[in-house]
Amino acid sequence: MKIAALCFPLTLALAGCAGLSPPSGEQLKALPLVVYPDKPPAGDFVYKLPAGRDIDMRMLVDGSALAGPVDQTLSARLNRDLYLHKRWASEDGQHWLRAADLVAVHLTVTLPSYETPVPGQMHLAIDRKQP
Repeated sequence: MKIAALCFPLTLALAGCAGLSPPSGEQLKALPLVVYPDKPPAGDFVYKLPAGRDIDMRMLVDGSALAGPVDQTLSARLNRDLYLHKRWASEDGQHWLRAADLVAVHLTVTLPSYETPVPGQMHLAIDRKQP
C-alpha cells in the first residue's frame, strides 16, 4: 500500500501576512538575523538555516493503528544557506522568492502490504528548484 503526499512544511510553518511580492533585501537587512538553532527574539526577524551544519528534524509517527508512537530526531545538512522570512526564502539574503518556488518537499510513505511484503519506507525528498 503506497501513500503519497506532496507538501511544503516550510510554506505552511512560515505562512504569514506577507504580500504578493517579495520584500526587498534592503528591507530585510534591517531585521535581526537569527541563525539556527538560536531562538528568535520577539517581533520580526530573518531565520537562517546554515549550509553544512546539522539541522535537526523531528519524525513523529503515531495513530490509533499503532501500539505506541515513534518519536525520533534525525539530522540533515543543507548544501547551501537558506534564509527564511515568513513565506519567503533566499539563498543569499538579497534575492527573495516564495519558499515554494525555491525548495520542493515531497513525502512518500510505503507500508508493508500484500503487494510489497518488505519493510515499509518513508522517503522525504527536499529539492532545490532552479530560481
